[in-house]
Amino acid sequence: MSETNVPAIDAMLARAQGDPALRDRLIADPKGTIEAETGLTVPADWNILTRDNDGNLELAFENGELPEDYLELVSGGLGTDVPDVEGKSAC
Repeated sequence: MSETNVPAIDAMLARAQGDPALRDRLIADPKGTIEAETGLTVPADWNILTRDNDGNLELAFENGELPEDYLELVSGGLGTDVPDVEGKSAC
């Protein structure tokens, strides 16, 4: 999954707030529910948990560890020519 899939996940979590059946499915089977509700494919080795945080559902990786292939997606970092909010180089 990539950053472009975040809106689909966020929309599903928002729907779950008002849909007890969806909420229960997300808690019982996060991967299967994500795939069924969004059409995304969750890699088999990703262990996703659903947590209830004061009534709000949160998705997390088991043991708080990001899977290796997810790390590869986000490990590029910023290039030296990326400006910060003040227009200066961020690096």
